[in-house]
Parts: sequence; structure tokens; C-alpha cells
Amino acid sequence: MSSNINSNPLDMFEGIAEKEMLMYQAVIDMVQEDYDINSIKVSDITGRAGIGKGTAYEYFTSKEEIIVKALLYDTYTHLKRIEAILCGKDGYKDKFYALMDYLEKKLPLTKGVGSLMKMLSGTYEIKDDIKIELDKFHNTDACPLTYVENLIDYYMMQGVEEKIYTEANPILRRSVFATQLTGYIYCIMNNYYAGNLGREEARDYIYNSMVKLLNP
Repeated sequence: MSSNINSNPLDMFEGIAEKEMLMYQAVIDMVQEDYDINSIKVSDITGRAGIGKGTAYEYFTSKEEIIVKALLYDTYTHLKRIEAILCGKDGYKDKFYALMDYLEKKLPLTKGVGSLMKMLSGTYEIKDDIKIELDKFHNTDACPLTYVENLIDYYMMQGVEEKIYTEANPILRRSVFATQLTGYIYCIMNNYYAGNLGREEARDYIYNSMVKLLNP
């Protein structure tokens, strides 16, 4: 198992003060409510958290630090739950279906994860001050993109070991995994194409398509 996966990125939040967590949750809630990350103010955060504006600077150096760390906390909370699924004791196929279960239940609660991933990939336009704060984590072991890649690689090797598919290129395995899950997310978001596609039919199709694509 990769050392990146063995490590727990949530350790960086171990022992944080209650007021810090309240501010993280305030940011997460605002993102869930579709606030523009660029327009969030310190007063918005502290008002939601129920603390004085000046208190924020007892724990953080800037608004941008609060926002980025809040999104990191939210993202890693979900990723650690996904890791427990993908690195558990069940077989490859069972894990994939359990992952689809998780996505179906939690997708409405993952706007913070989506926002951070878009910020890291450059598809969410952010102000320079937020980018500077984000760059402290980009290209490090604390970067969620790095963590996700290692997690996918670890899981996809199980498919090779179980002889479910033969594709040897890890980049192609990552790509197929990501595109098939994106397809399932699209099904969820569109209520299985307005009810014309059954849930189990969609899940089986996604899984079988992934296996087929990975058997060149």
C-alpha cells in the first residue's frame, strides 16, 4: 500500500479547537448552499460560526487559510470513508458497488469536495490570494489529487490481481475508473435519466463497461 494511503491526512486537523471546527463547518455549509468561494468574507464565516470576527485571527492568518483548510477537511473526510471501502476486505466487484452506494447517498453533500478538486485542476477560477494558500498544498502529499491517484492505483491493482482485467497501464486504469464513476454520477444527478433506466441496470452497465474497457 502506498505510504500516501497509509498516512492519514486528517491528522493535520487532530486536536484543533472547537472554534476552528465551527469556522470550517461554516465554510462547508456555505459552499453546500452554492456561495461563490471568492465572495465569502470573514464576517460571513464567523457569523455562521457564532463567534466574533476578531476571533478568526486568533487561529488563522487569513480568510483564505480558513476556506482552503475547511475544504481540505471536508474533502479528506469523504476520501477517508471511500478509502475504507476500497481498501477493505471485500472483493473488487463488491467494493465497486459499495462505492456506488456511497456516491448515491453522499453526492448531495460533496459540493465542497467538487469545488476543491476544480480549484486544484484549474477549472474553478479563484482569486490570487486563495490560489496562493492552495498552492501550499498543491504538489505535496497533502494534495487531495495526489491522494486520490494513489488510492485509485491501489484499488485498481486488486482488479489485476483478481484477474478481472489485464490492462497494465496505471494511467489508463485511472482514466477508465474515473470516467465510469463520472458516468454513474451523471445517472444519479439525472435520476437515472428521468426514470427510463433502472438503478441496478445502470450500476451493472457501469461496472461491466469498466471491466470491458480494461481488457484490451
